[in-house]
Amino acid sequence: MSTKTHKNKRRSHSTPLEMAQFIDAGSNKIKKRIRDLERLLSRKRDVLPDTIIIEKERTLEALKLELENAKLKQKAKENAKKYHMVRFFERKKALRGYKKALKKHMENKEDSQNMKDLCEKKIDLCYVVNFPKTEKYIALYPSAEMKYEATKGSAATNTKKEAFRNIVARQLEDNTLPVSLSDILKGKKLDKESTGVMLDDADEDERDTAKSAQQEDGEEEADDFFE
Repeated sequence: MSTKTHKNKRRSHSTPLEMAQFIDAGSNKIKKRIRDLERLLSRKRDVLPDTIIIEKERTLEALKLELENAKLKQKAKENAKKYHMVRFFERKKALRGYKKALKKHMENKEDSQNMKDLCEKKIDLCYVVNFPKTEKYIALYPSAEMKYEATKGSAATNTKKEAFRNIVARQLEDNTLPVSLSDILKGKKLDKESTGVMLDDADEDERDTAKSAQQEDGEEEADDFFE
């Protein structure tokens, strides 16, 4: 796995000084500057010096990347608030399941089923803590009400859940999780700079699976799943 946490997209090294005021700025401010630059380049490209055009195009590119970052941060903030309680209860349930499986394994280490159960519980616990903030949280233990609301899109939802769970399992094995199992057992959570596990280029199959599932599920059904 190439990264432990999601990182902001690389900003151009040639970004002009004017970009400084837009780093970590709100999306509205960035959008306005993008519109201004696009209007300038559209209307005066023929009369502007080449050096100015290059500078403005670089600034425009950097602003678009910064806008993506701003949108991701806002989305992560909204999801953190929306899914706070369900993730809190799921973490408690996953931790209880892990401790119970660990106790059974310690009582009989020769039992392969006990070992398998413990591995599954480790993945569950790491999934709850490391699930990406930028995604609508998909519960491991949905209530009866959640199951009823999600009936229409359950197949696609489960497919997407498994895609993220596979990433968590692989990063757990590679010791590259944003929040490791040992840190989770110490009570640690994702920090403000980490969005959780991400489906990057190294996870092409899982990324495509999750994207396809999200399209099948539909935005409305996904929202209803946890309300």
